[in-house]
Amino acid sequence: MFPALRERVAWLSLGRWPTPVTEARRFAEAHGLRSLFVKREDLSHRVCGGNKVRGLEFILADAQRRGARTLATIGVTGSHHVAKTAWHARQLGLNTLAVVVKQPPAEYVQRNLATAAAAGAVLIHANRLTLVPRFAARYLGAWLREGQRPYFIPPGGTSPLACLGHVNAALELKGQIDAGLLPEPDYLYVALGSLGTAAGLLAGCKLAGLRTRLVGVVVSHRWYCTAGRWTRLARRVARLLRRQDPTMNPVDIAKSDATVVGGVLGKGYALPTDSSSRLAAEFLTAEGLELDPTYTAKALDGAMQFIESNGLQDRTHMFWQTYHAATAQDAG
Repeated sequence: MFPALRERVAWLSLGRWPTPVTEARRFAEAHGLRSLFVKREDLSHRVCGGNKVRGLEFILADAQRRGARTLATIGVTGSHHVAKTAWHARQLGLNTLAVVVKQPPAEYVQRNLATAAAAGAVLIHANRLTLVPRFAARYLGAWLREGQRPYFIPPGGTSPLACLGHVNAALELKGQIDAGLLPEPDYLYVALGSLGTAAGLLAGCKLAGLRTRLVGVVVSHRWYCTAGRWTRLARRVARLLRRQDPTMNPVDIAKSDATVVGGVLGKGYALPTDSSSRLAAEFLTAEGLELDPTYTAKALDGAMQFIESNGLQDRTHMFWQTYHAATAQDAG
């Protein structure tokens, strides 16, 4: 974090930073790539890691600052955001209330459900028609019981405040490049879900002076995961930074700064595709890294299709590994 922000923005230390960068040599060689580096966000926490930890360092600190006892959020049944939030909130003595909508089954879905439940989260199942009224009823109920408003966290944990975690990630990456741990990537690939990780990285790379091109792979809803929405959120993050530290140099973020790959979603959100499943199996065998079928497997598929279709095999590439498989027994 920028030094001036430490006194102005509430923050908790939850993760293990910096997360390492490794080179996926076997996988890269099999696909004719000069180099493919992996930012290991799966190692952000020993028990309950992944990309959500960075945002939670700001979200949970703000919730504590406001005196909240309960966090309220929305997600799908297998939401990484809900599971990670519930686990880390429990360590701080905070409760989690989440209204969740059904999604296609997968192994990680069951793991996340079990993790959230073991962490004491109250999960209210809804469909897209009953989501809002059920959330409103439970939110108001918690407010009346506790005498204070629950702290609301948007779906995916995505807000300009939470995105500061991935501004930190970009600055961290710049430090690793400067230390000679890797060359500056020509392209960085990240999944586009709720856009928080991608927006924070875009703002952070601009602030860090990196020339790396960010490529986002649509893994959620096509109407939502657009370059316009991504860059608007990144600009909101940059404005938040400037409000907190007016001495910070302004950054110019244009829609053209974001490249979106939209051809690997398949039949829809959380529905695996044959090509992404094959790549995930290959990546696990070659590098020992597990990908989830909803986000990271499709993100890798999109990255490989982008590289191959544009003839970029001789460039330096980085894959942002956001997935960490939490387990219910770790939730205690």
